[in-house]
Amino acid sequence: MPQNGRVRRVLSLSLVVALLVALFVAGDLVPTFREPDSTPQAAERAAPAPLRVAVVGDSLSAGRSHFSGNGLDDESWMTYAEGEGIQYAGGWARSGATPEQMAAAVQSISDVDVLVILAGTNAVRTGKTLADEAPAYEQIVAVVRPKRVVVARIPPYRFHAAAALRYNDDLRAFTEAHGWSWADPWAVARDGDDWAEGFSTDGTHPAGPAQYEVLGEAFRRIILETRVFPSALS
Repeated sequence: MPQNGRVRRVLSLSLVVALLVALFVAGDLVPTFREPDSTPQAAERAAPAPLRVAVVGDSLSAGRSHFSGNGLDDESWMTYAEGEGIQYAGGWARSGATPEQMAAAVQSISDVDVLVILAGTNAVRTGKTLADEAPAYEQIVAVVRPKRVVVARIPPYRFHAAAALRYNDDLRAFTEAHGWSWADPWAVARDGDDWAEGFSTDGTHPAGPAQYEVLGEAFRRIILETRVFPSALS
């Protein structure tokens, strides 16, 4: 009897194994592994929405027409910064404008992720200091109400070099005290405290479209890096 019992147990086990094999072959228990969804639709779902970027500034941002309201052109740095993650949301830039004039003219813009302010050269030109213009920067930010603020260094100003350097030092301290982002898009354009050879012909502005393209690419990197910063509106 004990031997018969062992035989029955072996037979039962054999039947169970045979049944499992049959089920696997039939496909009922075959595990399925889903391949990652690599369709264009999946990539669209995964990609973050483009950053809506507003620009406030002077001739360095206004383009050939000297006023950004006329649209972007080949001497607008934003022409080269936008696209693939960056959407131009508007703003205000006019040749010769001081920060105070920008603050008086800029209007509210909806859903701005990043505000870029490139302003101060004309403050230096007219003998104003950062202390004179500080309220203007605050007003620009208050009107636009962006999630993040980038304040850019002004470029070398050959005719008022020392005053421009002082303005930049004060502007950086002011920017950091407000919790905004300080940016230097001009590193490639400078040789020490002056313009790099060939980058500017008048000592104040980039020489032409090729130089504005370099500036736009620098701003593009700066803007995209703001994704990791917390929102000022949260």
